[in-house]
Amino acid sequence: MLSAIVFCEDRPASPSRRDLAELLARTLASLVTAKVEGLLGDVRIAGPAGKNLSILANHAGCDLIEAENEAAWLGLALQEARGPNVFLLRCGRIPEAGFIEEAGDFLASHSKDQPRTAYLHALPESFIERIFPSLAPVAGLIASRDLMLAAPRGGFPKLAGFVAPATIFSTRARRIG
Repeated sequence: MLSAIVFCEDRPASPSRRDLAELLARTLASLVTAKVEGLLGDVRIAGPAGKNLSILANHAGCDLIEAENEAAWLGLALQEARGPNVFLLRCGRIPEAGFIEEAGDFLASHSKDQPRTAYLHALPESFIERIFPSLAPVAGLIASRDLMLAAPRGGFPKLAGFVAPATIFSTRARRIG
């Protein structure tokens, strides 16, 4: 079972025309089935202070971690995650159908002694990403909470580079907005 953190970024890699609260609501809605299926234990929102995200967190039944900068809210959310393994998902991304099964199989196939780290790439959007799908940005990350806490402070790409998962899921996450 994974602790999930929906991670709101200061400056998203692909800016959206939609409001942060709308993107967050749609991202959270995509995780309901994973929660019901037992893949996710607890869900947290990590985001900027002063954006009125507490109403959304309250209605969704998840915790809200707010701080003044991206590194601070990510660090606090990781510290408060209940489980030893975390699924970190960028706000504004929705995992494709099949993600729950693939992530469940991934977790079941690794023993407790082996590191459990994996990427969830975004769907390719540019011409170059369509030719080389591995160049699509990382939209989600599964790793141990301790490994993520040991990462140097920085944004989502820096964290993903530090964790350097060996497994890359075949399912993708599509951008909303």
